[in-house]
Amino acid sequence: MVVAVSCDGLSIAPFFTQTTSFMVYTVERGIITDCKNLPAQGLDEAGLKELLQAINADTLIVGHIDCALAGSMCHQGIEVIADAEGAALDVAKAYLSKSLTGVLDACFLCDEVDNQGPDNTKPKSI
Repeated sequence: MVVAVSCDGLSIAPFFTQTTSFMVYTVERGIITDCKNLPAQGLDEAGLKELLQAINADTLIVGHIDCALAGSMCHQGIEVIADAEGAALDVAKAYLSKSLTGVLDACFLCDEVDNQGPDNTKPKSI
């Protein structure tokens, strides 16, 4: 399993578009076996998404993200966990131990944003 954490320095970037690097954790049987810092400074949303696809990310942990983009990633098999904050390693460990609180499952919340009702009941970003 590959878990990518959107970072600005060693902390989670507040917005996906402010990602300067990804902390990429390789996980085997629930244990982090490898950690790499992958530079991403200057990439736009499409470039960041392509980078995640290139590393075969299974999960993205991020601060805030546009729902259309999150939904697109979810449909490509990347689980998107939004509204996270703190140090990347601490958050990744909490996610793996299922003790990460205060976050949102963007794949559930942003599911098929294109199918929003006329009253725009689904969020545009989280």
